Amino acid sequence: MYKLHQIILPVLVLLFSLKPSIAQEIDFGTFSSSYTMSVATTNGTTLDFGQLISGDVNPVTIALDDFETIIVGITGVKYLDVFVQITAPDYIIKDDEPGCVTDNCRVPFTLSAAYANKGMENSNQAVIMTVLSNTASAQFPIKYRGNAPPGPPPTPVYEGYNPSLYEETAYIYVYGSLAAGTYDAGSYSSLTDISVMVSYD
Repeated sequence: MYKLHQIILPVLVLLFSLKPSIAQEIDFGTFSSSYTMSVATTNGTTLDFGQLISGDVNPVTIALDDFETIIVGITGVKYLDVFVQITAPDYIIKDDEPGCVTDNCRVPFTLSAAYANKGMENSNQAVIMTVLSNTASAQFPIKYRGNAPPGPPPTPVYEGYNPSLYEETAYIYVYGSLAAGTYDAGSYSSLTDISVMVSYD
């Protein structure tokens, strides 16, 4: 049996610019350039799958509620929506064969993602994001509002403005699985980062 170890996927967090408004939709994004947003991981920046036994028939999975899941906090204006897009590589590659294009030295990775926006970091409240071709995306308010309509326009920034009065944190969960297969022994990692892109909408 061959064992694969130290399988790691780093995460890169990026902030993107505003999106244009869309007809028939209340869009406060055009006002949001006056407001800040912070994005940070709360429990590390790697998905470490540990050891994988070559030839095993079962995929190796990091689940939503596992300790190894990467959690990204988005702190911003609670009544604004954010658009989140997460993109991941399709494979992790054997470290000493970075040009690998065959199935014996690369392991297929399947991205999974979710978000929670009810005011606390709780994977039991998470909403699963749709993933297509290892890209997950979702639009949601930073603070869950149920069936209520969007709140009033953002409070203008003024002298003495205290953003903490209007801020809340939503949480993104990044996890996934490695496919079972027969792989060469060694250490594997991704050649590119998982990117998490966030913008006010």
